[in-house]
Order: sequence, then structure tokens, then C-alpha cells
Amino acid sequence: MRQKETLILNIIFSVIVVILLNLLFYFGFFRIDLTKNRIYSLSKASKKLVSKFDDVIIVRAIFSKTLPENLKFIRLYVEDLLKEYRNASNGKIRFEFIDPTQPKAKISEQEARNMGILPVEFTLLEKDKFEVKKGYIGIAMLYKDKREVIPVISNIETLEYDITSTLKRLTLKEKKNIGIMSSHRADTLSDEKYSQVRQQINKSYNLTSVEISSNSLNNIDGLLVISPKEDLTNNELFWLDQFILSGKPVVFLQSRYDINIQQFWAFRIYSNIFDLLSHYGIDYEEGLIADYQCQKVSITTRQAFFIMSNIVEYPYMPIITKINRTHPLVKSFQQIILPFCSALKIKSGLDGVESKVLLESSKYSFIKKDVFSINPLTTDFRMPKDAQKGPFVVAAEIKGKFKSYFSGEEKFKNLKISLNNRLLETPQDKTSRILVISSSMFGDQEPGLLVNIVDYLAQEQDLLEIRSKDVTPPPLKVVSSTFKLIYRNIVMFVPPILVVLAGLAWWYYRKNKVVVM
Repeated sequence: MRQKETLILNIIFSVIVVILLNLLFYFGFFRIDLTKNRIYSLSKASKKLVSKFDDVIIVRAIFSKTLPENLKFIRLYVEDLLKEYRNASNGKIRFEFIDPTQPKAKISEQEARNMGILPVEFTLLEKDKFEVKKGYIGIAMLYKDKREVIPVISNIETLEYDITSTLKRLTLKEKKNIGIMSSHRADTLSDEKYSQVRQQINKSYNLTSVEISSNSLNNIDGLLVISPKEDLTNNELFWLDQFILSGKPVVFLQSRYDINIQQFWAFRIYSNIFDLLSHYGIDYEEGLIADYQCQKVSITTRQAFFIMSNIVEYPYMPIITKINRTHPLVKSFQQIILPFCSALKIKSGLDGVESKVLLESSKYSFIKKDVFSINPLTTDFRMPKDAQKGPFVVAAEIKGKFKSYFSGEEKFKNLKISLNNRLLETPQDKTSRILVISSSMFGDQEPGLLVNIVDYLAQEQDLLEIRSKDVTPPPLKVVSSTFKLIYRNIVMFVPPILVVLAGLAWWYYRKNKVVVM
């Protein structure tokens, strides 16, 4: 009887504990993030931003109640994240969930559309049949007389960056100006494939094409130079040099070869931009990097009346996994694809200049010289015995006190510029920063990195910390055929053998068990 009473008390006590724990976690928000980069936790940068708000921000999460299971999870995640924002802002951020499809909703469907939140179509299983329905999964943010929206939440991995950058835009008085060099056949990101990333950048910054001159550079906060193919004039070099010495950041996405991907030809770029970079401390090795840890591409060929598609590995498109985990620009990327990159060589012994390697190719890479044809079906990618082997530096940052490129008398003899106020070196109260990536063709494949680069130019270190969160699965490491054979046999035969041995051990134990009467 006593055992029965004890059992009943234990059951009652367990039920009470479960109820109390549910109440505790419902009213007291608590979550443990065990992911590698803590991608589901609010970062310090977001907490720092929202803790400084001086007025209330209203967040309206426009979500339909009838959603498929995968979208219901997004709704729960958004609610958890908004609770973290509310706690970090000391109550300045207030949020509510609204379903505009309901009859007495606070916001009607027409009002949601007017705000820029459009319905999305999804398939739902109801009454033993699939039906196509429309629903809402967006966010509207209101601050004073301003409004910003996230029309559709499609990727929760970047949601914190989207929310934090939107909150920053709401409270920002003026956008920063980022210039992009537009002369000498430099890329200006004007191609259609960059339309979405440009649209994203222009939400937070004014991205404008600029000529390299005194007037144009005076009005920008950072400069992006994407692979000019020709020599700059002496005047342009002078103003670019003075801009760098002034302490404003410059990013060079400079390829060594001009790539015609339609015809698979590569033409070496001859430009004095390489001489300028060499002066600051970064040289280019000849040739392109070929890496066996690389991207696969689809190549279409025609044979008689047949069109064939081939999936082949393309060593000229390295998958970069050697990433500097201490630099906010790249630290949380699992991998980065850098097509047609070259090896960088950082000079040593430059006084007052500090360098950091950001990205390196794998140990399976080598330098392929005398590049012309780059067709993956006809190019011989076998590594020569005398080849220079990797890893190679493909992205680096140098910063500190630079000497002027025009410090020698010969270089500015032909300049038609008043040199009364020219800088001979970086002033003591400034720090010059240059970032060099030896590929200019990654923007469409790595838009997150391109947006990070613009944040870097705007010196938005906090946004860099958030944006670089990435959950791309790391690529498989290259292993030998012997290792593959051993691993396959272990997986196939060891588990069944262990089960058989466990069964034999249990049978032997039962057989020899002494039963005490």
C-alpha cells in the first residue's frame, strides 16, 4: 500500500514540475544555441544597436495562421527572435503578429499589400487533397514617420542581418556614399546578374559610379575598384593615392586576367594598377590558380545532331576553405568560390604597415602559367612536377601608415595638379586600409561576400559580424582511394559483426547464468 502511495505522489510531483517548467519557459524566454556559429542567437552587434534606441519601434509580423509545416517553423523562429530583440532593447521594440486574412484583423490584406508585403502561394494538404493557397510571411517596422518592410521571409539564416540592417536604416539620418570606379573598363556591377545584390546594397548605402578625380572622390566614404583593364592616367593615380592616404578604405577586386567565359579565353591584364598595389605592399604572381578542391560546372557541347551536357570539375574555380576566422569580413563563411583567381604575395618589412591574410587556396592547388585557353574540357589540369604548389594567398588586407606612391620626384613631374596640399604619407591621426581580392568574378556566386565588402567600405563592423553568418555545408575533403576503400568496408562489415558479437556475448551470459533459488 505504501508503494502505491509513493508511486501516486511521484506522478503528481512530476506533473507539477512539468507544468511549472512550461510556465517558466513560456513567460521567461530562454533558448540554447548549439550551432557552430551561433546562427540562431542574437549577436552582440544587434544587442548594441537596439539598446541605443531613443524611441519606440513597432514591429508588425504579418503572418497567416494557415501555413504549411515548414512555414509554421519560420513563424515560431521569428517570434523567438523578436522576443530577443525586445529584451535587448529594454522594451523599445514592441511587436505583434497580425493575420490580415482574418475578418476583424487590425490590418487588412489591401493594407498589407500597400505596405509592400505581398502574399505568397503554397500547397497545403486539407481534407485528403492538396490545395494551392495564399498566405503572408513578412515584417513591417514603424519608427516615427518612417516605415521599412521585409516583404517575404525566405531565409532564416540571414534574418537577423535583415532585421538589424532594417532597424539601422530606420534610425539612420543619412546614408553613406560608396563609390565604384567606372573608367578604364572596370566592372561597375551594372550587369543584370548583379541587380538583386545592388538593390540590397542600395537599401543601406548610396552606391554610385565615380570617375577618379578630386571632386568625385571628395564626396564618397569608401571606394570599390573592380578590375580595370587599362592604365590609369597619372592624375587618376595621384587622386587615388591621395584618397587612400586620407584614411578612407579602398577595396580592389583585381583579376590578373580578363576572362571571356563564353569563348573560354583568358587575356592578361596590363595595367599600372598592379604597380600601385605593389607600392603599397601586394604583388601578383604570374598565372592562374588551379585547385583540385573546386566547383563543378555544366558544359554543353554539340556532336552532329546531338547536344550533350557534361558535368566536370573546374580547377580554375577554387573552393576556398582556408579562411581567417578572426576577421569579421569572412570569419563565418564555411566556403567561398573565387573563380579565376591569382596568387598574391605580401611584401614584408614595410614600416608602419600591418597585413592580414584573409583567404588561401587549398594544399591541392598549383599555379598554371601561360594561360590562354580555359576550356575545362580541353585544358590539361595535371600538375607539372616543377609547378609551384599551394596554398596561395588570394585575399589580404593591409593597413597602417602608407607612403605616397608619388613620393619620388619623377612620378609627379607630368602632373597638371596643384601639389601644395598633397599628402606624402598617411597622417598620424588616420589609418589607411586596403583590401585586395585577386578575383573580380565572384559577385553573382557569393553575394553575401560582396555585401560584406560594401559594409567594410562603410566601416560598418557591427553589420559585418552579423552578415558573415553562413550555414553552407563544408565541402568534402579530398582523400585517397585506399582510405575510401577501408572506410567503405568498415561501414559495411563492422556494424553487423558488432551486432553478432553482442548476440553471442548475451547468449553466453544467459547460458552460464546461475539462478539462485
